Amino acid sequence: MSSMGVSQRRIARYLEITQPMISRLLKRDVVYYYRELDRVGLSRSLIDHYIEMLSELVVSDQYDKFTITSHMVINILSLRAVCSLKKELSYMCIEGELRDPEIEYYRGLLHKIIAIPGFEKLIPEVGCNFVYAPRHPRGIGDVIGLTGRIMRTSTGLAIYGVPMYGGSRHLARVLCIVARYNPNAKYAVNIKNFNDIPNQLRRMGLSVLETGPHRSMDEFWRSIEITAVNRPDAICDQGGMGLEPVTYIFASSPSRLLEILSEIRVN
Repeated sequence: MSSMGVSQRRIARYLEITQPMISRLLKRDVVYYYRELDRVGLSRSLIDHYIEMLSELVVSDQYDKFTITSHMVINILSLRAVCSLKKELSYMCIEGELRDPEIEYYRGLLHKIIAIPGFEKLIPEVGCNFVYAPRHPRGIGDVIGLTGRIMRTSTGLAIYGVPMYGGSRHLARVLCIVARYNPNAKYAVNIKNFNDIPNQLRRMGLSVLETGPHRSMDEFWRSIEITAVNRPDAICDQGGMGLEPVTYIFASSPSRLLEILSEIRVN
């Protein structure tokens, strides 16, 4: 937050500690904090993800959302640390979450999606995620998604991770780009991209655009930005270097999203 130009006084207000304490914390080399977090099983990449998300909320002065999200982040990271250090307490990883009405709403929709007959056939190899923006998203911190993925297992579908604001990085970013041009896009899911899916979606009345293959992630994001201008209901992406072909479906209502997913057939 300090490196983004936020004053120590404002940081202290958000973290609910004193300004002198902020000053003392900033005097220690940041490497020390990364090292201590790594010692309890929390990687730098994971920490950086949450730092970026929380800092954006402070910079945009969203105090209420910061309070809710920071409590959730602390809960998730502390439980992950416990599970890393004490394998016998792994059951704690799914308990004790701060309840938020929008996240509870998301949970209900998530379970409706995975209950769709045949949905397991739509799961990409990399897994599937589902995201929801309660309000027009200004960044991934405004989008609820799983911190993990929906995956196929030998016994059926399994949900890995927990839902939270900023939980999804990739799919949430795709939704944010699409919502910039189509404010009605509030829900998104990524499923397998197979030969007949563009035609199936078009027969449902959806506007479908195709992208890829890509030579890099930068090229992928540029392609999504260009495609989003045309306000598609679905983007069938051919993947590319390090990217599995995936279809992104966007909807303005949960009923429409469920309807679309229920009608897709994989031969």
